[in-house]
Amino acid sequence: MVISCPFDMIKDLNDTKHIWEIAVRITDMWYVQLPPKSGHLEIILLDFEGDKIHVSVRNDEFNEWREHLVEYHTYVMYNFNVMPNYLQFKACDHLYRMQFTAGTTIKKIDFPDILNKKYDFKKIGDILADNIHNDFLIG
Repeated sequence: MVISCPFDMIKDLNDTKHIWEIAVRITDMWYVQLPPKSGHLEIILLDFEGDKIHVSVRNDEFNEWREHLVEYHTYVMYNFNVMPNYLQFKACDHLYRMQFTAGTTIKKIDFPDILNKKYDFKKIGDILADNIHNDFLIG
C-alpha cells in the first residue's frame, strides 16, 4: 500500500501540539514489573521513514491495550501524549517519547511498506573510541 503521507512522521513528534496521527509498526514490546509498584508496557514504534519512538503504557491503560497490541502489526494511532524523553535508559534516540492515555485511539491497518525492524549498527571504531551514547538500551 503506497501512502501519500496523510500521517505525521515520528521524526516530527514533539510536545508543542496535542493532536498527532501516525501510521506505525510495533517492532518491540515488553512488560516491566518493578515491585512493589504495578507494571507497565513498553513499546517501540517504527514509521514509513524508518524513525523510531519509545511508548509507555501505564498500568491503568495496560489491561485495555494488551489484547489489541501485537508485535509486528501495523496501526494508525492518535490522541496520545508526547513528552521529552528524560528516561535514564533510552530505547531509541528520539528526543521525545509517547504515552498512551485513556483517550488514545488505535486502529489496526495493514501497511506492508513499514519495515518489521530497523537496525542502527554502530561503527566498530566509534565503539572502541567510546564515541557512542551509553544511555541507550542494546538489544
